[in-house]
Amino acid sequence: MSLHRFAPPAAETPGSPRAALVCFPHAGGGATTFVSWRRRLPDWLDLYAYVAPGREERGRETPLGSVAELVEDALPDVRTLPGPPLILLGHSFGACLAYELTHRLTSAGRPPAHLVLLAAGAPGPATPRAVRNDHDIELLWKRLGANTAGLSRPGFRERFFPLLRADLTAHAAFRPPVNRPALTTPVTVLYGDEDSDVTAEVAATWRDLCAGPFRLAAIPGGHFFPQNSATATVGSLVRALEAQSG
Repeated sequence: MSLHRFAPPAAETPGSPRAALVCFPHAGGGATTFVSWRRRLPDWLDLYAYVAPGREERGRETPLGSVAELVEDALPDVRTLPGPPLILLGHSFGACLAYELTHRLTSAGRPPAHLVLLAAGAPGPATPRAVRNDHDIELLWKRLGANTAGLSRPGFRERFFPLLRADLTAHAAFRPPVNRPALTTPVTVLYGDEDSDVTAEVAATWRDLCAGPFRLAAIPGGHFFPQNSATATVGSLVRALEAQSG
């Protein structure tokens, strides 16, 4: 199973409307990056997070090296979720996966109800360059404001850097098909107001790939605002979903 479901913190209300929120983490991340969201989300949202091969409960599996492979890995489990509405969300590299899955599901006649993209620019001019070595990874790690405590822990680099390198390489190589139809699914793009890499201008590049409702908003914080400013992020997300449904 590639999706981890976070059980609601309290008993579900019988008959309450439900929607499935499927989250795709940043490069190297797993489902635990969204664990703090469960207690902040309303009970009408079921929270799932993608666990790619090589991390968490799938730690014995070989990491995948391309967006296409990761999408193929996640797609069967996403398709087995209960009927609509389905909301896809991706943070940084995870935005590429959520975007590609939206196209795949749309082509199959089951478009998501909403696509949410966090701390990411559209593929193309905003695509980050590939990392060449561990030194590049460490520089990127520090520039984006990630927690550097792990860098000094024994075995951390050996365990984590191969996963991070695989995701970063896949991100740098990702190019969607030319002349692909623009998405008609409503799209919300959130960016950190202190993120030096994904600025408002970079985040707005998604607009050219979208033909439906499009919303762009800033959240306090840097590249990792979905974790460091979880309350503000979840609040903006819920308002966008409620505005669409209302």
